[in-house]
Amino acid sequence: MRSRTLGPFQEACDKKTGNNLWEECFLQHKRYLTSAVAVFLSLGILSGCGSAANSTNSTTANTASVGTASSGTQNTTSSIIPVSSQPIPSAPQYSGPVVVTYSGGSIHKQELDTQYNLQVVFPGLQQQESMKSFVTYYVVWYKYLLGQAQKDTSIKVDPTQARQAANTMLQQLIGHPYATANDALSKLKSLGLSTEDLVRLSAQQSQLEQYLNKQLQTSTVSDAQMQSYYSQHKSDYLQVTVQHILVSSLSQAQSIEAQLKKGANFTQLADKYSQDPAVKQNHGKYVDQMASSFVPTFAKAVETLPIGEISSPVKTQFGYHIIKVDQRTQLSFTQVKSQIQQQLLTQVRNSKEQSIYNSAIAAAKVRIIVPDSQL
Repeated sequence: MRSRTLGPFQEACDKKTGNNLWEECFLQHKRYLTSAVAVFLSLGILSGCGSAANSTNSTTANTASVGTASSGTQNTTSSIIPVSSQPIPSAPQYSGPVVVTYSGGSIHKQELDTQYNLQVVFPGLQQQESMKSFVTYYVVWYKYLLGQAQKDTSIKVDPTQARQAANTMLQQLIGHPYATANDALSKLKSLGLSTEDLVRLSAQQSQLEQYLNKQLQTSTVSDAQMQSYYSQHKSDYLQVTVQHILVSSLSQAQSIEAQLKKGANFTQLADKYSQDPAVKQNHGKYVDQMASSFVPTFAKAVETLPIGEISSPVKTQFGYHIIKVDQRTQLSFTQVKSQIQQQLLTQVRNSKEQSIYNSAIAAAKVRIIVPDSQL
């Protein structure tokens, strides 16, 4: 769903704190996954979302005052985990009491504890994910679906890439919840884990990614579906060039309106009065923006205001705006076809992914065979 913006302000995804790219990435793309521990899975299967999440408005993204990229610092230093082509570490042999059964196998408490520590405690997600809810997630993804993936001999894992991805996982946690790489590694050790566990998890994610991609590769969208979507959402593709001045009080907005209607220069008044942080870069002018990308009240104004006319004050949650629309263009279906295709294809894939996950839950027949207190 397109996030609505007003200059640098974000109403949807970007208004999150942004302290952790891994967390934002998961929240942005959680789709069919019901568990917050899918953050690690999203880093592998849904790679690249961090770069796309804030692409709605390139004119203002660099000055965003809410949910800026700078608020979550990524570690881009050298590898924490040595990168090599050595074989992926073998899975350990778990022992002790069996706490969960599923179609095709069982899980010892030692395995469940290890995986919960790795996928939930280590990234600091205990408040979002209980051990009981983790059971279904883990069994469906890392036992049942991973088992299906491992039966496909065409699915291969590159050990070098697996270690690189494991580094990415670890680096995403530096800054929050861990101050340094040493802090993260110390926590990993205190949980009875090692970097080999991260490498193994990364390799499993690669197998799952390839498996899902094979299941989804036949997803298509017809021209008729795209044309129908365009007809129903035509207003989403109204492109505008608009000037605005944002102030906090109605009286000041009315004063600026009066000055503009007497012939004052819009750019000069924007530079002098506007409280939009982006004004230093764009002088109050947004060029070739989708009207639908703005917050609703502002969007309605730019969709209907006569070209070149100075508006009365328009109130939004950010304050009062004086607006002038310089240009308004309805983009044709041909111009936005590729965008619509990608959007609908994502919906089709999401639906198919949900179906795969639901079918796996039913087929896995997950059963906890001990009291919750013994998990």
